Amino acid sequence: MSKPKEGVFTLGDCRAIVSIDNGHWHLSISHASRYPTFDEIRDARYELLPNDITVAMLYPPKEEYINLHNNCFHLWEIK
Repeated sequence: MSKPKEGVFTLGDCRAIVSIDNGHWHLSISHASRYPTFDEIRDARYELLPNDITVAMLYPPKEEYINLHNNCFHLWEIK
């Protein structure tokens, strides 16, 4: 795999956005009409992000939860 980079990517039927926010990798993956599957999320993680980091889906307290796209998931680098 080439060096991971920030950008917008198409992976099959999904779109992914990779960024570095406050020094941490962030992957956003979405599909126009359904949730991305586990396999699609996994494949995007290993194809687009560095192998030597750990990422997770985070669920904040309910009053802080924001959802702007029904079919989008976010993976955040955790340390």
